[in-house]
Amino acid sequence: MSTLRGQQHSRRTDWLLYGGVAGFVVALHLVTNSTLGFHTDELYYLDCGRHPALGYVDFPPVVPLLARLETALFGVTPWTLRLLPALLSGALVALCGAYVRRLGGSLWLQGIALVAGIAAPLIVGSGDVFQTVIFDLACWMVALYWFLCVVVDRRPRYWIYLGMTLGIGLEVKYTIFGLIAGITVAVLLTPTLRKRLRTRYPWIAAAIALLIWSPNLAWQVANGLPSLTYVANHSGSGGGVAIYLIEFALITGLLLPLWVAGMISLFRSPLLRPIGIASAVPLALFLVVGKSYYAASTIPVTLAQGLIALSRIERRRLRSTLRIAVVAGSVLGFVALATLTLPITPASRLHATGLDTKSEVFADSVGWDDVAGEVTKIYRDLPTSERTSTVIISAYYGVPGALHVYGNPKILPDVMSPQLSDWYWLPPHLTATNALMVDYQPAEVAWMCDSPQLIAHLTVPYQVAGLEQDAPVTFCQLKAPIPRIWRQLRNFS
Repeated sequence: MSTLRGQQHSRRTDWLLYGGVAGFVVALHLVTNSTLGFHTDELYYLDCGRHPALGYVDFPPVVPLLARLETALFGVTPWTLRLLPALLSGALVALCGAYVRRLGGSLWLQGIALVAGIAAPLIVGSGDVFQTVIFDLACWMVALYWFLCVVVDRRPRYWIYLGMTLGIGLEVKYTIFGLIAGITVAVLLTPTLRKRLRTRYPWIAAAIALLIWSPNLAWQVANGLPSLTYVANHSGSGGGVAIYLIEFALITGLLLPLWVAGMISLFRSPLLRPIGIASAVPLALFLVVGKSYYAASTIPVTLAQGLIALSRIERRRLRSTLRIAVVAGSVLGFVALATLTLPITPASRLHATGLDTKSEVFADSVGWDDVAGEVTKIYRDLPTSERTSTVIISAYYGVPGALHVYGNPKILPDVMSPQLSDWYWLPPHLTATNALMVDYQPAEVAWMCDSPQLIAHLTVPYQVAGLEQDAPVTFCQLKAPIPRIWRQLRNFS
């Protein structure tokens, strides 16, 4: 009876610890997530959700469909759209502790891992905005957890969970191919895992993943693989190997030594080496064809093993000192990066503090209602004879997204953009002879316009260096119908 009471007490303590930390993270987001307005990409996801499809140029369908579902239930505001990212952020911090638990770490070590999770810029920072990043991060971290279970537990059902998670990940963001590559290499290089390929469970997992992904794959094939064009138009880290490594180190923060210790410990352990391989392969892969944060989802499991390595240090005083150092480093890192990872600075102070140049997410989350109002006014100020035959074309998807949220459809004409998936949504039977070309200089559209005229510049409030700050607006008398020239405007980058 006393043993049962002890187990119940232990479970209650676990729930309080994990629930308290996750609740703190969620509450932090709920308090701050309405400080700024919609981000450019959020407007794009909302627009994609209004055009349901099995795929889009730059991502699979799950995230836009979630945006549509969430706003249909709770309304179209930044705070309601960011509810799900906030909840996921709290859950992923809790998963940092679950890694340590699965590795056999004590409750104290799990608590330290939870503190480190709160301080992780990618986990907490990505919960501020509705983007594919937080959903991709969730798929990576959950898949790594199931792969860890496959490695240390060997129960067949974990292969099934892994396959389901990877399949969902393929419907969220294509970067999960990096993790799939890592897991595949780990299985092939590990004799004990390679033997399991003789059983049906890894193949069932692969079939499940492929089945879940198949609708999007079919869409890609039917539309000429547009995502390959998009990927080809994107460079890697933008500054070579050195910049990639520096950016990755900044994401890891003051816990970089713990990450190094964890990676070494993973590779030194015959049992856990597959986790090290699965984490290292994406790092190397995206060094060539991606960005530094793509593989950052592997950091939490590596830090968890780093904590396990610390717990095995024989000298008690050194062990305690290093644990304190991890907690202190986590707290200091959180405080130091709080203004960059959390939207606690109001829009009116972003430019004055320089945060608009340090954070693209913050800079492009200001003034979209103002931009929509300005474009509407420019259109309404046109002479009636021109206005009735004029449409609005923006080089970037943010302006159509903003007009769809903040504009009056009874006043505005057709609004479109040739960027990414917006290119597919050209309204049928367009007869316009004029266009307001937003984000185009006259020289850029002279090939399609007779005597293009620069008639205005847009202004983002508070001098924030957002995407549309000082954006040109050019009036264009079209040389040819829009459907005939639309392909030449296409921008899949």
